[in-house]
Amino acid sequence: MKTLGISAKNGPIGGWLFQRFTLLDNRSNRIALILFCAVFSFFFMDIFLPFNINTWYEGMNLSLFTILGIFTLCGTLALGTSQFLLFRLKWRKQISHMGYLGWIAMEVILIGAVVTIVNAAINPGIFLTFSEFCSTLPYIALIISIPYSLSLLWFHTRSKVEEVRQLEQHLTTTDIKDTTVHIRDEHDKAVLSLLPEKLLLVKAEDNYVHVFYLAGNTMKKELIRTSLKKVESEIAAFGFNRSHRSYIVNLSRVVLFRKQNKGHFVYLEGLDDMEVPVSGSYLAFFAERFSPAC
Repeated sequence: MKTLGISAKNGPIGGWLFQRFTLLDNRSNRIALILFCAVFSFFFMDIFLPFNINTWYEGMNLSLFTILGIFTLCGTLALGTSQFLLFRLKWRKQISHMGYLGWIAMEVILIGAVVTIVNAAINPGIFLTFSEFCSTLPYIALIISIPYSLSLLWFHTRSKVEEVRQLEQHLTTTDIKDTTVHIRDEHDKAVLSLLPEKLLLVKAEDNYVHVFYLAGNTMKKELIRTSLKKVESEIAAFGFNRSHRSYIVNLSRVVLFRKQNKGHFVYLEGLDDMEVPVSGSYLAFFAERFSPAC
């Protein structure tokens, strides 16, 4: 039995039940809950006359419309007390989803108590007894359950939509940040921004670098006044590595690592006619990743 209890608590449903209830932390949500429950309950009772409520007050001087308005006001005041005065209780702010089910039951009892007192005051045929209070509770629970549930469902849906929107915004920002490389000049101004897979090679030329990249399917070359070391710091995390003190290559574009009489070279997809030298300082790095062809 102990094992079953732990499993239930740690499972998807059990875990949710013991999470903190946050849907009504927002003050505007609590106001919306009270107002919606009041308006919905009033018109529901006035239009559908549940439990033959129109026969309960026959012969009274007050109209049914007025009586329903009084009961609606009673419920509104009780919910207001629960959601604002009692909400300040320290333990209420730490209540779980399971605990909030008990809180709703307490609200039904509070509304039932107020309605019973007022009902006994305005209707000579009703007496203020515990039996009368108990008979009132099911009616209160059935009437308020519809708007209360709809309100919580709306708050939950709205919060999930907001979570998805924030997640999409975060992922979009992250994608832009993580999938774009920037080649900056000596003044730290971004001269060229492109996707990592489009950048093939960066070659040092004195105080400049030659950037070889693809625009569509066309290979292009651009000369930028900056240092190879500065470029390396910008693009190393995207799968680029030096093959020589004057060259940085896109490792994902390497199609051949080859030893020749004059040394080792790599060949890049998109730069078919260019041999990129691999110096001794970087030979071990490339030898671990690519099998030399004879």
